[in-house]
Amino acid sequence: MRRPWLALSALIAIALLATACAPAPAVISRPLGSVVTVGTVLSLTGSQATNGQMAKEGYLYCQDWINEKGGIYLKGVGHRLSLDIADDQSRPSIAASTTEQLISENHDTLLLGPSNDATASRAAPVAEQHQVPMVSSGASSDAVLNNHYHYLFSVLAPRSRQMQGVVDMVLAQDPKPQSAAILYASDSLSAEVANATAVYANAKGLSVVYGNSYPSGVNDVSGQLGAAAGAEIILEIGHAAEGVRTLQQAQQMNIQPKLFGFSDGPGEGRFTRDLHKAANFTVGATQWAPAARNPISYFLDSFHYALAFAAQFGHMPDQYAAAATAACLTLEVAIERAASLEPAKVREALAATDLNTFFGQIKFDDRGANAAKPVYVQQVQSGRPVLIWPPDVASARPRYPDPGWAKR
Repeated sequence: MRRPWLALSALIAIALLATACAPAPAVISRPLGSVVTVGTVLSLTGSQATNGQMAKEGYLYCQDWINEKGGIYLKGVGHRLSLDIADDQSRPSIAASTTEQLISENHDTLLLGPSNDATASRAAPVAEQHQVPMVSSGASSDAVLNNHYHYLFSVLAPRSRQMQGVVDMVLAQDPKPQSAAILYASDSLSAEVANATAVYANAKGLSVVYGNSYPSGVNDVSGQLGAAAGAEIILEIGHAAEGVRTLQQAQQMNIQPKLFGFSDGPGEGRFTRDLHKAANFTVGATQWAPAARNPISYFLDSFHYALAFAAQFGHMPDQYAAAATAACLTLEVAIERAASLEPAKVREALAATDLNTFFGQIKFDDRGANAAKPVYVQQVQSGRPVLIWPPDVASARPRYPDPGWAKR
C-alpha cells in the first residue's frame, strides 16, 4: 500500500519498523568463493541522470540483499556480488565505449543496464559482439528489441504496450467509451508508442478519431486539444511536464472528456503538486508501483521491498529503481540455475527464465523482451496516485467517468 501522504520522516520510521518485521533473506553458512563482478552501465550524469540515479540505487539494493543472504551460490559456495558501475553520461556513443571498456579492459563477462533506450541502442551491439549477456532495466523500445540481439534481455514490458493497460481499463467500464484521440510528442519513441496504441485501440473496438503530434517541449497544444475535444477519451504520449501543460490548457478551454490518460506523469509527485485538484481522475501508465500485489516466487513482495528500500535510501523506489532491482535478481537467478559464470551458459539460463517477482512475471521472448509482464495503470484519486489496473494486482478501483473540472 502506497502512503505518499506521510511525511518522509514518518515514512522512513515505518519503513525501518516494517523492515525489521519483514522476511529476511535466508542466510546459510557456506564456504565463501571469489567475488562475482558484474559490469553495470548507467546514465548517472546528463539528461537521463534522474532515472539513472534511481536505477543505481535499485541495483545497489539488490547487491546488498544478495550479499546479506550469503552471495550468489555456485555448487554450494557463496560468492559476493560486486557491481562495477560506469557512467555513460546519458550519451549513446559513450554508452558504447563504456560497455567496451567494461568488457575488454575490466574483463566483466556479465552486464547490467543500460538504464534507457538511447544508451541501450548503442551498448547492446557491443555486448552482442563480445557474446556477453546484458540484462537491462531500461531497454523497452521495440526499435531496439526488434534487432533480436542474442545476448540482450530486458525486464521491462515492450514500449509498444505502454498504453495497452489504459485502453483495456477504459473498455472494461460500463458504459464503455467508443472514441479516443491521441496526442503525442514528436520524438521517435513517442511516435512509436502512439502508432502502436492506435492500432491496439482500433483492434479492441475503441475508434481513434484523431491523432496528431506536437513539438516536444512546446507550451501550446490548444490547437491539438481543440481538434481532440469531441473524443470520449484523450490520451497523451510524451513526458510528464507536457502532461501538466496539457491538463492546464484543457481546463482553461473547458475540454472535458470522460478520461485523460498519459504515458507518463500521474504517478509522479510533481504532477499532483503542480496540478493540485486538477490532477484528480487522470490515469497514467507505469511499469511498477509499490502497491502492486504481484505473486512472488523469489525475493520480497512489493510492499516490503518499497519499505526496505526507503529505509536504506531515505525515499520510496520508483519504477526505475524497481526495474533495476528486478534485472539484478534475474541475473542472479540465471547464474545459479546455470551453475556457472560462463557467459554462454548464463545466456541460456536467461533465455529459459520464468520467474514471478515483485516487479511482475519475467519471461523473455525471442527478442529478449519481457513478454509476460503487463504495464500497470495508476489513477490520481483524492490527490494521490493509486494502482487501478490490472485488477489482479490493483489496490483500488477505477473512478470513471471523470465528473468534470468543477467536481474535482
